[in-house]
This record gives sequence, structure tokens and C-alpha cells, in this order.
Amino acid sequence: MIRTAKIRRSILIVEDDSDQLGRYMEMANTAGLAAFGALTLHDAFDILKKNPVQYVLADIHLNGPGRQDTFDGVQLLNEIKESHPEVVPLAMTSDPKIDTYHKVMTAGALYLFRKPILTGDELMVHLEQAERSRRTGAAAKRRRADTALPPSLALRCADGIVLPQAVRDRARSAALNSTFLPIIIQGETGTGKEEVAKLVHRYRCEADGMVPFVAVNCANLTGETAVSALFGHRKGAFTGAEQTTSGYIGEADGGFLFLDEIQTLTIDCQQRLLRVLNDGSYNRLGDSQTLYSDFRVIVASTKDLEEQVERGTFLVDLSMRLTGINIKLKPLRERLEDVPLLIELALARVGATVPEKTLEALSERCSKYHWQGNVRQLMLVISAMVTEALGDHREISVDDLPELKTMLPPGSSSPVAPNQKLAAREPNTTPEIVQMLREALQEDRPLDAVIETIERAILKAALARHSSTRSAADALSVARSTLAAKKARYFDE
Repeated sequence: MIRTAKIRRSILIVEDDSDQLGRYMEMANTAGLAAFGALTLHDAFDILKKNPVQYVLADIHLNGPGRQDTFDGVQLLNEIKESHPEVVPLAMTSDPKIDTYHKVMTAGALYLFRKPILTGDELMVHLEQAERSRRTGAAAKRRRADTALPPSLALRCADGIVLPQAVRDRARSAALNSTFLPIIIQGETGTGKEEVAKLVHRYRCEADGMVPFVAVNCANLTGETAVSALFGHRKGAFTGAEQTTSGYIGEADGGFLFLDEIQTLTIDCQQRLLRVLNDGSYNRLGDSQTLYSDFRVIVASTKDLEEQVERGTFLVDLSMRLTGINIKLKPLRERLEDVPLLIELALARVGATVPEKTLEALSERCSKYHWQGNVRQLMLVISAMVTEALGDHREISVDDLPELKTMLPPGSSSPVAPNQKLAAREPNTTPEIVQMLREALQEDRPLDAVIETIERAILKAALARHSSTRSAADALSVARSTLAAKKARYFDE
């Protein structure tokens, strides 16, 4: 909910049905907004010129109740985009066509929802989401304008996401091939599961045009509220259910439904979800009417769903129904080669630059940590470090990097680099290597075996001396990819 400020905010509602317009204005006023109403585009333009309006909520199909063959509301959205950038534009329609959605979003609407508006609370939720989109978009626009990525960085992560190419390829394949299969994204918290889901959506939109993407954090859904939020409810289904709602399932029709932390769903919701995944049918809470929604599901989890089945907290039938395309994301500590690029990206996002030596020192220091919060935590820590340094009007230094308990291994009091752990568990093989070399010089031994033994020992020592694969590769004058492949061959379990 958006909290009301001391200055009463105002909204212009454009609706050609006078009865509906009256109801919407009453909802807005009850929610604490000063509401203006317009039945025509002419009236809407006149109100915009004469009154300070924070929000505009426009019906897309004007010129007669029920008509869906005109797009007069799009003209208003274009006018707002061109002449009233301070106004938050929202749109409403009862037309479910994807073409309509694409046209509206292209015209600049920050949010589109289906008519009718049901409650004042629903209206305020939409306003909050639109405000968040505006703030996010404005911040991104400022970053693009003021802190454009350096050319070398833009080539490596043009979309601002650092992912292994194999993950990108799998996301693209998942978006364009076997489009009926569920997508399962697994990884620890902060590894970028939602970013990958949005990447799948982006690839699909590039190929077929704009489609809906509805993201739901299942961990926030509890009790009866969970069923209502997912599947909607009928008016009077429970205390406070004053109007009928469509739920996330209905909103995802024709697009993607992203269910994050799916393992936290209640058993009741799991049973209902299983039905809609089987044939697209579902019922609102408190409603016997069968509805249908055609969407593709993407689920994400920090847990192994098969283990959750064994624990009895996840339905085996739902687990089987979610069989599809699996995308597994490694924790940051297992992809330390990406740390330097992630740091560069984090610095670029806040408009900061550092000397190459400082970047190398930061990369080496950050590669020593466990990062329980993974990529998300690394980006936030770098941003906090930069903010503190700039606030004190001094140059950014590696010494400014904070050390939080969650950056360390659970239960640990000091950072230990994975490479150092590797060295610790490897026995000292120097005497054996010296003896083997002596014997190889005196008698015939398989050359490949001798070379591999020596190479393994040299790599083990180098990785123990350096906190990252990158720095070890530089010291050995080999390509980072070459060293990473040899490390995987000799040491990775």
C-alpha cells in the first residue's frame, strides 16, 4: 500500500462509462486520493493542463461502453509520455488480447490490469507497483545516461547480467524450444534465479512479441491469503472479500508465471496448482465456476524438490508434473572467475571508477569470501563500500570493503578461499615428485603420467598462493579458461 502524504495526491480517471467512472472515483477518494474524472479525451487533456495530477488511469477503449475496436486511450498515454513526464501512467482494459497489452506498454503505460477495478485496495496496489516501476526505470535511465558502461564492459555484459554462457544458452533454448515444458531454476539465494527467469521472458518476447510475466514470491503467501492471491476469490468468499478477483494465475494467461521459492507453498496451494498445470483449469476461492488460464510456469527453489518430497512437504505428483528444463546456478564461491567482472559492473552501476590495481586488489579480496548471499550480496557490498568512500570524499580503497558474517562460511570467523581449502586437503607430494623425477631420468616411465604429476603439483602450489583462478593464471602466464579446465580436471570433486 502507498502511504498517504501530507499533500493529498491526485488521480485522473478516464472512463467512458459514467457509472463505472463514478465507482472508480469513489474508490480513489476513499483510498485518500483526490480524484478527477473524464469521459472523453478532450476532457482528460483539459484536466491535465489545468490541474497537478500525479496519476492517470485510462481505459484503452473509449468512445462507447464495451467497445474494443478503438484505442483512444493510447493517445492519452502518448501525450503523457511526451508532455507530462511527471505523471505516472496506468491503463485498464477488459480486452485480453496480447496485441492490446503490447500496444499499451509500448505507449508508455507502467501497469496494465483488467477491468473492472474491484476495490480501493486493489487500486492502491497497482499504484504502488507503477511507482516502483517508475523509480526503477528512472534510476536505470540515469545510470545509462550518466554512467554508461565502458565499451569493454558493455561487450561482456550488455544487458547488465553476468552469467556463464552455458546458462544463457540454456535460457534461450528454454524460451524458444519446447515452449510447453516447465522450467526449473535451482540455486542458493542471491544467485540470480529471477534474473534468469526474466531472461527467458525477454528471449520469448524478442521472438514473439510482448507477453505477460507475473512474478510471485511464494514465501510471502500464507494461509487462505495464498489461495486467494494465486487463484483469485469470489465476492463474499471470506471476511473482507468485497469483490471478485482474478489472482496471479489469471493475470499470467498467455505468458509466464514465475513462482519463486515454490517449496514454501502450502499443500492446499500445491494441490490446486497441480490441477491448473494439468489442463489449465482452476476455480477461484469460494467459486464453483471453472476458469482457464494458459501460461508457462517457471519455478525457482533454493531447496532440492526431491528432498522436499521425501520430507513430506512437497507433493510427489507436483514434483513429477514440474519435470522439464532444469537450469542450475552455481554459488558465487564456485564461479570466482566472474568476481572481477561483477565488481566492474557494480562499480559502473553506481558511477564509480577505480585504478586497475585497486580493481585487482578488490577481486583478490572478494575471491576469499564464502558469500552466503552470493551475487546479490557482492553487488550490495560493493555499492555500500563506494557510497561510504564517496561520502567521506576519499578515493575508493580495498580497505573500505566491509566484512560481514554472512560473507564468511557459516560458523566461521575468517575468510578462507576455496583454493586455500583445496591446498589444505591436498597432501604434500613434493618428496614423491622428486623421487619420481629421479626414477624417470634413470628408467623409462610413461611421459604423460610424469607430466601430469608435475603439472598437478605446480597448479596446487599456485592455487594455494593466490586467492583466485584469475590471479593464479596470470602468475603462470596461462589463459584463465585453461587453468580453470585443468583445475576442474585435477581437483574439483
